Amino acid sequence: MINRILLASVLSAFALRGVANAQAGSGTIGVTATVQGSILLTFVTDGSGLAVTGTTTSAASLPFGAVQMFGGSVPANVTKTINGLLSFDLSTPFDVRVDLANSPSATYILTAVLATADPVNVWTLGGSNISPSGTPTNIDATGAYATPTAYTLKLHVPATAAPGLISNSIAFTATAN
Repeated sequence: MINRILLASVLSAFALRGVANAQAGSGTIGVTATVQGSILLTFVTDGSGLAVTGTTTSAASLPFGAVQMFGGSVPANVTKTINGLLSFDLSTPFDVRVDLANSPSATYILTAVLATADPVNVWTLGGSNISPSGTPTNIDATGAYATPTAYTLKLHVPATAAPGLISNSIAFTATAN
């Protein structure tokens, strides 16, 4: 038993000697970050408008579905206006929400541009014709952040238009004032 105690004492002494001779190191790391202002633009279903596919995202769509000038039906919250025998309009509101971070800007400018020029149909957004492609149209010069704002899209289709799919995209840009 004494041998065991003696052996344990010797081993403990060696172990403590190893700890006393242990090497240590230290260091620091510097951290830098440059915070930049940013804007998030999302599309939201308006309470009185067609349901936006992809609501609360930056890539959404307005699916009007199959429509016709005479007869037929239109989706809920879409207005169809027949202009005599010459044309018909489809219109619906949808909301655009713009959020801001890390910027002192109080308002933003919202522009929209049709991806591909449409020589047949007339695309109107918030009362502005956006049918010509390539040139952004000012839709709102003093938009308010963090508030969904309603804009009405109107698609004017002449009676002389060929039947088939109407498909296009509208690119929106919000720029801090």
